[in-house]
Amino acid sequence: MKNVFLYYPRIKGEADSSSLYLGLPLSVLALAAQFDQDRFEVRILDGRLSDGLSETWRELVDDETLCLGISAITSYQIRDGLNLCRNVKEAFPELKVVWGGWHPSLMPVQTLKHDLVDIVITHQGEFTFPALVSCLDEGRDLESIPNLVYKDSDRNVISTASKPFVNLADTLPIERAYHLVNMNKYIQPLWGNKRVAGYESSRGCPYACKFCSISSVYRRKWNALPPERVADGVEWLYRNYQVDAIHFYDNNFFVDSRRSMEFGSELVKRGIDIKWDGTAVAEQFLRFSDEYIEKLKRSGFYRVIVGAESGDEDVLRKINKRHNNEQIVQTVKKCVHHGLQASLSFMVGFPWEPEKDFHETVKLIETLKRIDSSVEILLFIFSPYLGTPLYDIALEYGTIYPECLEEWADFTYERVNTPWISDPLKRKIGRYLSFFGTKDLSETAAAFFKGGDGN
Repeated sequence: MKNVFLYYPRIKGEADSSSLYLGLPLSVLALAAQFDQDRFEVRILDGRLSDGLSETWRELVDDETLCLGISAITSYQIRDGLNLCRNVKEAFPELKVVWGGWHPSLMPVQTLKHDLVDIVITHQGEFTFPALVSCLDEGRDLESIPNLVYKDSDRNVISTASKPFVNLADTLPIERAYHLVNMNKYIQPLWGNKRVAGYESSRGCPYACKFCSISSVYRRKWNALPPERVADGVEWLYRNYQVDAIHFYDNNFFVDSRRSMEFGSELVKRGIDIKWDGTAVAEQFLRFSDEYIEKLKRSGFYRVIVGAESGDEDVLRKINKRHNNEQIVQTVKKCVHHGLQASLSFMVGFPWEPEKDFHETVKLIETLKRIDSSVEILLFIFSPYLGTPLYDIALEYGTIYPECLEEWADFTYERVNTPWISDPLKRKIGRYLSFFGTKDLSETAAAFFKGGDGN
């Protein structure tokens, strides 16, 4: 049987901080679930669990392999993915290498220019990738497949029609691919729970935050699985893997508050005793009535994740965040009132007045900690990304961007990549990062927090 090899690269290199939570490689699992399992065998290697440069990959690639697929965000994943591609190409020089994910979607031509990359899939790949594999198997031309950028036989760059939106309700359930990985490696004790697993029930966000790449990828559209389908996925994890909590990686879980309530009602109706969390924006969460929150709690809702971003209200206006500091304070107080865990993400190092921004943000964090010492704080360094309004603003302030694919591996939200942050401020930020630093580094979580939001 012909096969496909999917590699999920390591997100962190030797010089990066360690991560405490190993999330499911949702991007490659979502692709794997779409294949006709009677026609193609899908093989997955997670570089976070096995050194991609070891001999492990040799057990997964053979003469029946149609292509190597790499999913990457802007991070060390790029370098690790290229390292594996280099090894595989040395052994199988004719094997097609396909890149997809956040970074290739935002920078497809630059990604394709690398000698080790043959094809780039832009946007969501659930329908594009299986169609591409079928074409490779049958030797057909690729021009009819949307969302591709590839090199033809003369190494010219060819771009096909763009159809960026996938209706999640039309995709096959991700549960079809769980058997391809060791699920117990990704089910871990977190946030007071014993067996937490990640799940994605929606993609996109209707808000227009100026630092956020999600707006570019999904064009401010939000697309979700119906509540019954989400409950099916959660029930599968609950009954087959004894999961006691679900961490939703949605960019904005609560866009449709009716869907959220119907999902919770499904859990109660099915007798699923499980906890779950969700992402929301502050003003959205504050609009929820006490009755609404208490009903959600009865279904297991216990934690809300909010992008606070900055304690400097001038910065909030410039990045098009609609809340103010008082609303963040009220969000935490509301969580305390209802017995919910609050998780807030912040970024420091915006270009306008970074010293002021940092000190105002620290001041707000300290205020929140006095209200609830258990509030979870995630702190990031602002990195401007292609496709966002702040990308061009960062250029005006002197940012020099990488000129080739591999250089982007060092352009991450844990490192200072901008010229306006002084050395003393770098040291201050470093101290706070060591205390409130980023720990959850699944692909969707990293994408989410880079954009205030996660495949």
